[in-house]
Amino acid sequence: MATVIYRCPMGAPGECPPSATRGYCQVHMFQQLERHDPAEDVPPVGAPADTPADASSVGPRSATDPEAATRPARPAQPQQNQHRPQQQDHRPQPRPARPTVVRLALLVAGVLLPVRAEHRRGGGGLAIGRDEPDCAAVPGLAGLDQLSRHHARLRWIDGALYVEDLRSTNGTFVDGRRIEEPTRIGPGRRLRFALDLDVQVVEIDEFGAPR
Repeated sequence: MATVIYRCPMGAPGECPPSATRGYCQVHMFQQLERHDPAEDVPPVGAPADTPADASSVGPRSATDPEAATRPARPAQPQQNQHRPQQQDHRPQPRPARPTVVRLALLVAGVLLPVRAEHRRGGGGLAIGRDEPDCAAVPGLAGLDQLSRHHARLRWIDGALYVEDLRSTNGTFVDGRRIEEPTRIGPGRRLRFALDLDVQVVEIDEFGAPR
């Protein structure tokens, strides 16, 4: 059974103390207390509780600020650094340097005998001798008895040009010195095959002319 209490009808909640017996209010001296049913203090099911509102439960600002209803809404600010395309570097990139191609030839009796490039079939190079097709353009070379039929060979080794004697009778010379093994040569070197064929190593351009 619920306890019956009496409250002052004039006072605000919590202002006048309640009483268990009928009488007069201690604050309002001549105001008679009225009966109050405690069941009335229980909120109905589904009704919001009478709790003080905090900042998190307050609705839109327009509910408390009348001017907010007429104030234009701010456009949404885009988030920074979101889906930003990467900038491409359009500056000209340095081109890789082309490898220097050295073209060499033998100057024999006024005739240029180009040394074939290293990437040619057979490894490139040049063959020297009375019966070598590479020397067929040199006038009178086939009649040189001191020169062997297959006297010497010029060939590329790791990008450098070497001359090798092919066990000739009268030998191969580089700058006056007889060689016994492949010897590296370059522009300006003087070669001699046997006793009577002096040649010079020269550099030529892409058109086959001496530089």
